[in-house]
Parts: sequence; C-alpha cells; structure tokens
Amino acid sequence: MAIKLVVDSTADLSKDIIEKYDITVVPLNVHFGDEVFKDGIDLNTESFFAKLQNSEVMPRTSQPSPGDFHKVYTSLLSQGHSIISIHISDNLSGTYQSAVIAKNMLENADITIIDSKSASLGLGLIAYQGAKLIEQGKDVREIQDILNKIIEDQLVCFGVDTLEFLQKNGRIGKASALIGTLLNVKPILTLNSEGIVAPLGKVRGRNKVIPYLVEKIKERFNDDLVNVAIAHALTPEQKDELLAYAKQELNINEILEGNIGSVIGTNTGPGMIAIAAHKKIV
Repeated sequence: MAIKLVVDSTADLSKDIIEKYDITVVPLNVHFGDEVFKDGIDLNTESFFAKLQNSEVMPRTSQPSPGDFHKVYTSLLSQGHSIISIHISDNLSGTYQSAVIAKNMLENADITIIDSKSASLGLGLIAYQGAKLIEQGKDVREIQDILNKIIEDQLVCFGVDTLEFLQKNGRIGKASALIGTLLNVKPILTLNSEGIVAPLGKVRGRNKVIPYLVEKIKERFNDDLVNVAIAHALTPEQKDELLAYAKQELNINEILEGNIGSVIGTNTGPGMIAIAAHKKIV
C-alpha cells in the first residue's frame, strides 16, 4: 500500500515536482466579482496579475469545499493508498478545516492531515520534504513526526511593496497597514508560530529588502545546514538577487524556487519576495 501526498494549491509547487512525486493538488478559488477561477488551473501567476491590474474589484479567495477533498480522498483510498494531506496555515484559510471535515466523512480512513502553519513555498518546502520521505520508504508516523519538527523549525520571511492587499483581505490590521504608506518604507513580515502574518521589521528602500531577509534567516540558523525556498510575485530580478545572496550567506543543502500563485498573490499583491528555511533534519 503506497502513501500518497495531497496538498492545496497555495503550496505553489512547480509542475516538475508535482509530477515527479505524483502529488495531488486541491485548488483554492479566486473570485473577481461574480467570476470564479481555480488557482493554478484557470489562473497562473502571469494571468492573475494581468487580471488584477485591469480589474475594478479587489479579488477575494475561498477554500476548497469538504466535497472537493472527499472526492480526492475517495479516489486515492479506492486504490488502496494511505494519504498524508498537508495544507496552508489553519489561521490563514479554512482549507485545513475542509480537509478535516472530509476525513470525518470517511469512517476509519487512513488519512493524516497536517497544518503546515505556513503558506506558498513555505508550505511547498514542507510538502516537498514529505514527498522525499515517502520516496525513502518512511511510514506515515515517521513522516508525520519529521514534518512536525520541520514545521516547528521553519522560518518564513517576506517583503511586500504595499500592505494594502493584506489589510483589505483581513490578514493584518489597519494600524499595521499604515507602515506601508510611509515614504519608501518596505515592510518585512513573517508567519509566527501559530501561522499568522506578523510584522518582522521594515527597511527604507527596496534595495535593502533582500539583505534584511537573508540576515533574519542567518540569525536563526547561523551555519546550520538548511533547506531553503524562494518565491516571488513578478519580481524575477529580485528572485535572482535573493538566490545569489542566500547562496553566499547561508549553508544551503537544497533550494526550491517558484512563483507566487493567484491565492497568495490576492493577499500580497505584486512585488512580493519571500524566503523560507528550516534545518536539514534527514
């Protein structure tokens, strides 16, 4: 009996990784007024931000329904598989709860659901480690224990051009959003231990964002061997700069790169750059 990995689309994993490890992705939804799009299916990074630029309404997001998860779980279970289902922070989305409801609809089903307390390639990095552990032949309990250690250890830091999108989508308060209106001040944010967006600091000038992000990672991990993920929203030059700086300053075991998808992009807007890291555990 094989173990199959399920994630939601906010993991922002590349098509290559999804196909290589046979990962099932359950999409979230992006709403532009009355129009509804499946994240990563109907909208990719480029088409989403193009639509955002021309839209008169602020997009919003919604989680997959329990029925969406039930359909995926039923299909995998019918093939005799065990399931590990890893999802965006329960404090950022109802996705985890939808997965739990779906599991409870399936009596005695061999499904393990994990709250990553992360998002985007932070979640993607955790899921990727899970996929490799499955490939190594670890059992469900071993994988769950290791992933929980990674989740506890992971640090996510990101910079945004503006806090407007986070504030309008209820991810931060109005007072925090005022920071982003100050002249040339770039807010730096993190996901705290509860998987909630929290302020980490601020820098003056876009050119100081990347050194600050890497500095925070280095402060946490020093010279420990780390796995790293870097994600961006229409800032490929910044991504390349962050990649080079991280390789110079950090002791990197493995690194993932990717684009911010439409769900995360709805909450951050364009211009977001992020880094996630955790100590290499296995």
